[in-house]
Amino acid sequence: MTKGTVTAIANNYAISGIAAIAILLPLVTGIFDVSIGGNISLSSVICASLLIHLHWPIAIVLLCTLGVGATIGLVNSFVVVVLRIPSLIGTLAVAGIADSLSIAFSGNQSISSPALIGAFGNAFSQLQLGGFSISVLYLLVLVIIVDVVLRQTATGRYSYAVGFDPEVSRLAGVRVRGLQVWTLVLSGVLGAFAGVILTAHVASASPNSGDTYLLPAFAAVFVGATQFKAKRFNALGTLIAVYMLGTGQYGLVIAGAPTWTPNLFQGVALIAAIGLTHLGSSRQADNESFFRLKKITKFRLSISSGKKSDQISTVSEVHNRDGSSIAHD
Repeated sequence: MTKGTVTAIANNYAISGIAAIAILLPLVTGIFDVSIGGNISLSSVICASLLIHLHWPIAIVLLCTLGVGATIGLVNSFVVVVLRIPSLIGTLAVAGIADSLSIAFSGNQSISSPALIGAFGNAFSQLQLGGFSISVLYLLVLVIIVDVVLRQTATGRYSYAVGFDPEVSRLAGVRVRGLQVWTLVLSGVLGAFAGVILTAHVASASPNSGDTYLLPAFAAVFVGATQFKAKRFNALGTLIAVYMLGTGQYGLVIAGAPTWTPNLFQGVALIAAIGLTHLGSSRQADNESFFRLKKITKFRLSISSGKKSDQISTVSEVHNRDGSSIAHD
């Protein structure tokens, strides 16, 4: 594999990596955020519209676009956490709303302009460092931050606990709903950031353009959960999985495979990853049950042997007492 191939894969799949990190956060707490595609679509259209039609500064456009993502996260939080609608259904509905708004704001047409190529394009995608676009740097920074937070902080440990058993976590004093809201809002913000980078990468914005990132993001997160012994969602494993899957897809394209094969590859990888994760969890649960049963059995045997020892010592005491009484008489 040449350096050109490596940089091409890294640059082309940076957006998929950011989308995967975005959905990783709520998944850790047990929530599926499938609104990521609609979020990217709407954020891309809003970003391009503000730059082209209103000529706002790049910093203001970025803040407004991230605000759109945060709003989507808050709507998801209301639907999932407050109304208690299952996350898969609730966030899917929000995705449909976001896609509809992207069509409405764009007039169902692609938006393009030289304003998306210059300083804006360099700030978020076109600027290269050693052949790698700046979007790869953004992805690496995000991965490091999320990995440290999940592994090294109390918030990360509480998030994993909520994903494992929210009711037990609540009884232990963890603010379950607060954590779920924060992860959904952060997911929305990161999804909007992915929309900004997409706009800079292709120098245009199209309605429904973010929907193609839904399957790769989930495939990367679940494949990433199989990369380490803990078998849980993690940022570093997700990064590895993004480029594993990206390399596979890139190879199919180079080999001249039909256009439908990359999606087939991603779907098979997602099924295999979920199967391996569940298989590992089932084996771990079986092992834990076996050792728990073994401990209970040993405990019961110790109790039984203790009772027998007490009975023997009692009989001996009675025998000795009776013997001493007869000797005294």
